[in-house]
Amino acid sequence: MAAAVAALTLGGGGLVAYGLSQQETRDPAWVASSDGSHEGHGMSSSAVEPSGSSTSGSSSGSAGSADPHAGHMGMGGSSSSGSSSPTAAKKPAARYVRPSGETLARSQPTKVRIPSLDVSSTIGELGLQQDKRMEVPQDGTSTGWYTGSPTPGELGPSVLAAHVTWDKKPAVFFDLGAMKKGQKIEVDRKDGTTAIFSVEDVGQYPKSDFPTDDVYGTVDHAALRLITCGGFFDGETGHHVDNVVVYAKLVGSR
Repeated sequence: MAAAVAALTLGGGGLVAYGLSQQETRDPAWVASSDGSHEGHGMSSSAVEPSGSSTSGSSSGSAGSADPHAGHMGMGGSSSSGSSSPTAAKKPAARYVRPSGETLARSQPTKVRIPSLDVSSTIGELGLQQDKRMEVPQDGTSTGWYTGSPTPGELGPSVLAAHVTWDKKPAVFFDLGAMKKGQKIEVDRKDGTTAIFSVEDVGQYPKSDFPTDDVYGTVDHAALRLITCGGFFDGETGHHVDNVVVYAKLVGSR
């Protein structure tokens, strides 16, 4: 499983200074793990090849591009038969954007709540392993935040990921595909604030046709992406054939 989230801090220097202070985020290329250690978990480890440095914000309001066709969190289960995912997708062209709507200062996420799904899950960090594979949550109840992307509430698409199944049982994002437009997602942050997002769309895509630009590309607002696996589970490959993505927008904070 893998997740991406970036961070940038709003200051008093105005929109131009704000845009220039955002970070150049990593560009992960998701590849299904050939490690069978998570067999039946409904998600696999992901190989990530950073394409830029990660500092303190995303100047383009993006989370970098990734091609998680076969290896995003909760998307593929683990496989002992080798990787089945394609190579990295071309990174969307970066551009500076003027923030639209409320944005929050950088602050690490600590918990995600989805009232409509009765989900309450702690959030851990997902970085890169020595072999450049994306780390994955180590259980079926926690959610991962990729530290190369914005924190929830900052400008750009913050990405959280979790398993859809674990040990052949439903995991934290098992019902993610059932979310509806307008339903709320709450993310608690380390600074004591809670970012509140409203679902705008839910998509399910074959891993061979993952909408990289829509998920990781430039946006002019604080966005959230929840990602897991979905669709038919191919017992021969050990992977789900689809990815489920929830698209949400920041609508408030407390």
